Amino acid sequence: FPRDHGAHKDFQIEWWYYTGNLTSATGREFGYQLTFFRTGLHKAPQNPSKWAVRDLYTAHFAISDVLNQQHYFFERNSRAGIEQAGAISETYKVWNGNWRAFLAGEDHRLQAADGEVAIDLTLTPTKGPVLHGDRGLSQKGPTAGNASYYYSQPRMRTSGTIQVGEETFQVSGESWMDHEFSSSFLEQGQLGWDWLSIQLDNESELMLYQMRREDGSADPYSSGTLIASDGTVQHLELAEFQMVPLKSWLSPATGAQYPLHWRITIPFLGYRLDVRPAFDTQEMRTEDTTGINYWEGVVHVTGDRNGDRLSGRGYMELTGYAGEGLGSLFD
Repeated sequence: FPRDHGAHKDFQIEWWYYTGNLTSATGREFGYQLTFFRTGLHKAPQNPSKWAVRDLYTAHFAISDVLNQQHYFFERNSRAGIEQAGAISETYKVWNGNWRAFLAGEDHRLQAADGEVAIDLTLTPTKGPVLHGDRGLSQKGPTAGNASYYYSQPRMRTSGTIQVGEETFQVSGESWMDHEFSSSFLEQGQLGWDWLSIQLDNESELMLYQMRREDGSADPYSSGTLIASDGTVQHLELAEFQMVPLKSWLSPATGAQYPLHWRITIPFLGYRLDVRPAFDTQEMRTEDTTGINYWEGVVHVTGDRNGDRLSGRGYMELTGYAGEGLGSLFD
């Protein structure tokens, strides 16, 4: 680092993913998501034109206005063309039109706007980067090579502005950044995943992902990472944690039934957490880009560790509950 924040164009699939929970000076709560995807289509296009497609660049941008229970979502597909979109390997800069993420010293700068919804944020890492899996290699299934390089900046002090409609808010809070790159996706029979990133008030962070199989069972390659307040990293195997759905919400738009309320336990570490959505209607319907419907939004967390009360906030992503399973997406 910082080299590995940049693009890895020898790999077919790559994404940079930011989420955050922010509060205005008057206590108004917002969540945001800004994600950039790079998908390799033709490693060496025969057409020498600048418009020949080597990589497809996709981006998703969303704001959750918790007070008004409003979820704003935008999406883009672009080719590199004449600098319409891109990702640089030598340093960290990724963009899609006027949506961009880049380094300013050690800070991450995020800018995105669509109509009257916008963010302009500065993120300062206070912990990390944290490598998931085996020294950053996260195995996704039994097939050799079905793995991704995956790391996070799990706690980033954040400040800047959020615009919603005619109002612009000075905000502050904390963000989470994921960067993942691979040349494979899910295995056949893996429908999707339930993923959580949580920042707790004891200064620890938790990432869990539970991949689901066609029979509804949790895939044995599900895993997680717990980062202690001092930065110590504890990798979690499926047998060491439980994610139990307690309550679901039925999307009137897609018919998907998403489990939005969860009980999370890590018995050997004494954690017992309840995860609830800030509001239900934070569904992402990406008909114009990936064609995938999924739920992605702000969650509130309460619970305890060995009897000591805990609270926190985070983000949750639920995929594979509508449409075709994701196991064959990149076949």
